[in-house]
Amino acid sequence: MRIQAFVVMLFLCGYSLAEEKYTPPQSSALGGVSFDGTAVGQQFHSRFTECDMKNMCDGKKLKYGCSSDQNHNTTILKLKNDTIFYDAKMGLDADGSPYSKNTPGQTDQPETSLRYPLSGKPSINADRVPFIVIPLGGFDNELGVTIGDVAAVVYGQKRVFAVVADQGPKCKLGEGSIQLHELLGHTVCKARDSKGDCVKLRNVGIDKNVQYFIFPGTHKELMLGLTPQNIIEHINSIGETSWQKLTASAE
Repeated sequence: MRIQAFVVMLFLCGYSLAEEKYTPPQSSALGGVSFDGTAVGQQFHSRFTECDMKNMCDGKKLKYGCSSDQNHNTTILKLKNDTIFYDAKMGLDADGSPYSKNTPGQTDQPETSLRYPLSGKPSINADRVPFIVIPLGGFDNELGVTIGDVAAVVYGQKRVFAVVADQGPKCKLGEGSIQLHELLGHTVCKARDSKGDCVKLRNVGIDKNVQYFIFPGTHKELMLGLTPQNIIEHINSIGETSWQKLTASAE
């Protein structure tokens, strides 16, 4: 009875328990993945739900909440090989791109948390590199995720490998770079200059049903000799190997 009362109380307060068994949309390109995992990060899932339902974060009212840009997170799981999985929306991040540096009045930042191990520590360019953003507030430490880890992002019939390159507000989940959106078939750049850099963005994200798989520990391999010239090759190579291990574990 106490457990039932606790669940009812969570529901009435705007929280939901993370699902231990995730059922992906039928249209997703997820062949070979088993979602028989362990529910983790319940405190983060509760934050995302609270923000969606109340525009609050840890009980504090937010000036810019989630009601118009809901997280749509239903679960956070640890799968085999310690892969961290969650579903969510995917907002748009232009951090580190020429657009972010040259467009006044927008909220994107000219730098990213992940930097190349080169002189001057240059940031990752959102217009050239597929990357995702994870929340602040202990999400990385609790789940064993590190900036620079490689991830697989699935939306519909497309699967793209990306890198964890930035951090955002602790009660918001699901954000991807310009290049990640484009590779997933969600066109966000409306115009490019002679250099190929985006100069006009359609700031519209993907509402929900984006699946994120982060492979903890892969940052160690990715960062070895990393440059803007080889980052895509590194991401894809590490991502494919990690994906094969994940799907093989389901056989």
